[in-house]
Amino acid sequence: MCLIYVFGALAITSGVFSQDTTTLLPETRDLFVAVGSSVKIPCSDGEEKGVEWRFNSSVLVSSPVLFIQNSSLKDQGIYTCHQLNGDLIQTVSLHLGYPPSPPDVHCWSPSYPKRAICSWTLTPDPILPTHYIATYRSFSDPLSSTRQCQKWGEQDRQCALEQLEIFASEPALINITAVNALGSTTRIWPISFEQIVKPDPPVNVSVMVMPGRKLSVQWGPPPTWPDPVNFLLKYTVKFHWGKPETARTLGPYESNKMVLSGLVAGRTYYIQISAKDSLDDGQSSDWSEPISATVSIN
Repeated sequence: MCLIYVFGALAITSGVFSQDTTTLLPETRDLFVAVGSSVKIPCSDGEEKGVEWRFNSSVLVSSPVLFIQNSSLKDQGIYTCHQLNGDLIQTVSLHLGYPPSPPDVHCWSPSYPKRAICSWTLTPDPILPTHYIATYRSFSDPLSSTRQCQKWGEQDRQCALEQLEIFASEPALINITAVNALGSTTRIWPISFEQIVKPDPPVNVSVMVMPGRKLSVQWGPPPTWPDPVNFLLKYTVKFHWGKPETARTLGPYESNKMVLSGLVAGRTYYIQISAKDSLDDGQSSDWSEPISATVSIN
């Protein structure tokens, strides 16, 4: 058991961070506590005897010291210490959470060779406000090559790596540091640009019914792939009827069209397309959304 005794305007111990915020809310302190910690909070200077503690306005105990054992998320809230006549002495806002754990990092490149994207998760989720510092550098030049990983999208756990070296002889290193009121942690993760290539799914998939029990299928490269002329993609076609277990795949194709033949008249087929780097680097994209067409009976 971790026992925390909070005294005065500022206390930093294992599992707890307390900060004076009197400039914003007079007589109020924010107290950050790790879930599972036990906490003792004295009222004012700890010498008041005829006082009581309230939690979200409900009376808890008549005591100069508030003791919370094995704290849990249900203990979060506003604690106030009052004289017996009801006068307010102090207010404590209790926040429960976890110190950050080493981030689990996942990187992929839907826009090779322009950029890669990295995202990360923390288990358990810290719950408390957590700040992230993300940088990346070459493996052998830690000082001069360090760059900031730029925020990507609306998520605070995702960033973009620009100007990665293609066909590099050594991996790049991404450094993710998570910081909150209860601590900090860092994960350094090696990435090889070519190994994390993963295009987005192809777009504008269309199907045209043709005579002779055939379907003509066309599609376009993903718009996030910046240079499909010099960095070619190859495509795989998946089609099924009825249940997905009947699916078959054809390809790869270097063009953006193909014809399905030998189909069953009157049957509805569902078609999806996947893209991959033509040199077989990295992974295939996810499948495009299915599009359906029914083979003509005549």
